[in-house]
Amino acid sequence: MKKHLSLIAVLALLLATACNSNKKSSEVASYTYEEEKVELNDKLTTKVGDWIEKDVVCYGIVVSVDEKGTPMFGKPVKAKVIAINNNEIKMKSLEDISLMEVQGCSKMGLSKGETWLETDGDLFKTKEEATEYLKKKNLIRKESAKAKV
Repeated sequence: MKKHLSLIAVLALLLATACNSNKKSSEVASYTYEEEKVELNDKLTTKVGDWIEKDVVCYGIVVSVDEKGTPMFGKPVKAKVIAINNNEIKMKSLEDISLMEVQGCSKMGLSKGETWLETDGDLFKTKEEATEYLKKKNLIRKESAKAKV
């Protein structure tokens, strides 16, 4: 009697497993994936240009702002495009950038490997282009100027 019950239980288990795997197999076989192409919005495309794409190494800018949000000075930073969305570009810093040495401040800049979302489109093909942009905006800091807090 015990043999019959255990045999029935094993058969029921095998039958349930077989039916379930057939259902999953057909579900997997019918799965389709359509990759959607993400493009920048017109504003960012106009500002950055059509050269920007995933995995491109370029230059962004790191800008120090005062408590009112007014830009004070900045530096170019070598970065890589990680992802592109409709209204932002995810960037990853490829170098450490320190904007200034401030006593008592542990961080005033950007560390290698940090990411940010670029929404203004301030990206440049070369370091020279980024530096020229900062000069035009009067955001280049004299090396002799040090903050003393």
